[in-house]
Amino acid sequence: MRAQPVPGMPAGRALGDDGGVAGTVLVVDDQDVVRDVIKLSLESAGYRVLEAATPSEALELARAAGAEVDLLVTDVVMPEMDAFELANRISFELPAVRVLYTSGYTDAAAEGPFIQKPFTPAQLIEKVGAVLAAA
Repeated sequence: MRAQPVPGMPAGRALGDDGGVAGTVLVVDDQDVVRDVIKLSLESAGYRVLEAATPSEALELARAAGAEVDLLVTDVVMPEMDAFELANRISFELPAVRVLYTSGYTDAAAEGPFIQKPFTPAQLIEKVGAVLAAA
């Protein structure tokens, strides 16, 4: 079953185009509502989404998924460890993974690709696409 387009959101690649999904994204946010919105937005654009509420859960998912993870989308402020330590740990095991930081409290643009909360699904999809397209 194909995901239905969401009005006002860029189409992204549909499932089944060129034989697969647009990529696999590991989403880490301790707020369930935020994580759900990110997941639904990315899935509607054709991405496969793995989700974690904590950094330790994210590390387990990254190890299990291995090289299939193309992008880590992580909130900067979380329990257990901040996003930068999480990104370092995941990047150590998965050197090709790209990272997109999110936050409603701080600007992490100096650390790498960043999107300020609140963002729209369209802004998220555009930013994710740009990060994955960057060489």
